[in-house]
Amino acid sequence: MDFPFSEKRISSNCFLREFNKNIDSEELIWHMDREDRYVTVRSGQNWRLQMDNELPVLLEVKKVYFIPKFTYHRIIKGSSKLIIEVKKII
Repeated sequence: MDFPFSEKRISSNCFLREFNKNIDSEELIWHMDREDRYVTVRSGQNWRLQMDNELPVLLEVKKVYFIPKFTYHRIIKGSSKLIIEVKKII
């Protein structure tokens, strides 16, 4: 399966993900994950996170966002490259 990001493993449960600013918005689909995640925004402008049944929130650099397992969510494209750190709670 192809993903809309490139990924580099930092540790056993931590990954650095990069979303290109030229990504097609249709690639950023609603999905859920099998584990809780903490997402820290390293860089990016005007990207948003939308959780199931909630309005999108602006992703802020250095802020940490919690995404509970089995919760539908999606990223909404911004105006620059987005780099996030994803820590999976296994």
